[in-house]
Amino acid sequence: MLFSAVVFILNSCSVSEYAAFTRCEFRLQSLQDLEVCNVKASDKSSWSDFSYMQGQVVVDRLKKQSFPFELTVNIEARNPGKKVAAVKSIQWMALIDDLQVAQGEVDHYAKIPASGGTSIIPIRLQADLFDYLKGEDPQSKLNFALNLINEGKQDSQLTLKIKPSIRISGQEIRYSNYFMITEEFRSGN
Repeated sequence: MLFSAVVFILNSCSVSEYAAFTRCEFRLQSLQDLEVCNVKASDKSSWSDFSYMQGQVVVDRLKKQSFPFELTVNIEARNPGKKVAAVKSIQWMALIDDLQVAQGEVDHYAKIPASGGTSIIPIRLQADLFDYLKGEDPQSKLNFALNLINEGKQDSQLTLKIKPSIRISGQEIRYSNYFMITEEFRSGN
């Protein structure tokens, strides 16, 4: 009898945790720590902000058919529900102008307070854009990188598809669908 009561209580908690989790909303909160070709670019707003040496590093990387790109995407999880929710991990895919450039999983436990509470989940996005520059529509990837420093010629779009999971009674439960988070990057012109 006592065992049945304990199992019922655990299952009730699991159901309420899952219900709180399914009500969460996700959005892109900020981007930080941008690096292009291993050169810090977060503080750059145009090509003229790069030193001669930094520009040479970028040119040398392109000559070696490499264009590494990294940034941290901070996802804000908001819980409009009345119970605390939790995220255990997030599977993600990054797309630039609808072309997938990177994917991964971040194992980041975050409790999201009830009643509109928020929590930030950082995702470190890393890709070698050169592989994509020589694929379909290379101009859009290059333009995206240029838009991050306000030098692009047309708007770009970064989309993150995220699929969060929670852990209930030792078992990981992944949300059934991807959440789509899209951010527009305006051209400098």
